[in-house]
Amino acid sequence: MVLRLRVERGIMRTARTDRTIARGFFLGIFATATLAGCANPNFIGVQDYGTIIGNVVDGNGKPIAGALVSATGSSSTFRSAGDGSFTLPQVAIGTQTLSVSAPGYAPPATQPSVVVPKNGTVAAGNIVLVSVTSIPPTR
Repeated sequence: MVLRLRVERGIMRTARTDRTIARGFFLGIFATATLAGCANPNFIGVQDYGTIIGNVVDGNGKPIAGALVSATGSSSTFRSAGDGSFTLPQVAIGTQTLSVSAPGYAPPATQPSVVVPKNGTVAAGNIVLVSVTSIPPTR
């Protein structure tokens, strides 16, 4: 292995020492950012969460099983149970818009939204989906 030396400000350095210095610098920045995040609850990436519950029903009030339900900004999608009920855990606090869909049903005319409280549960109520077969065709 051939080491190339260079002299900067009277100090002999190698490429290896430059990498070691750079690695230590970036590890120090990472450690500082991590500790700041642990100490400050408002640090980016640390959020408070709540839960959304509700029911998905058809135009006659009958439950729709297996409907897909998600909240804005969430990467998780949940299915409604056999009785049409759903629970969305770990949803960021604040105003959330729900996206609801099911095969054979049109999405709601307006997407329902709720305000999720910190460490609490909010009820979205009944979300009504209209059967595609009951929608008159457009001409």
